[in-house]
Amino acid sequence: MKKLEIILIIGTVIGLLLAIFKVPLNSLVVSVFFISLGILYFYLGFALFNDIPFRKIFIAESYKGIGPWRIAIAVGTGMALSELTIGFMFTILYYPMAKSLIVFGIVLAVIVIILALIRNTKEKNQFYRNIVIRCLVFLIIAVVILLIPGQIFEKS
Repeated sequence: MKKLEIILIIGTVIGLLLAIFKVPLNSLVVSVFFISLGILYFYLGFALFNDIPFRKIFIAESYKGIGPWRIAIAVGTGMALSELTIGFMFTILYYPMAKSLIVFGIVLAVIVIILALIRNTKEKNQFYRNIVIRCLVFLIIAVVILLIPGQIFEKS
């Protein structure tokens, strides 16, 4: 699933560039890749962040050694990143409620970061550091998108 995530992230960057340069049909590319990435994070985030392969999601042995806190933080991260991804898409396509989605995603991501930092002080696990780094990257992008003027992505 890591390869799928990388492919979708590359697609979202391409869609972002198409939108900035106002290439025809950019909204189609933006919609497909951003929605796909949001769905991946929302529904499969718990497996993606815990390095569980797609074929082993329904096998109980795949979850050995993964405690309930790791699952909960992975689910929360998936929800936060999905919310931010859809908020980014709404901003790029100049849809209403974009800022509300991004602000809600920022709040969720901050809560996940706080929980991950608390658990990391107790367990010292690389999983929690990866979650914090991933959420911080999305938070930086979200803050930048909130600070730039909305006319960059506006249809001409």
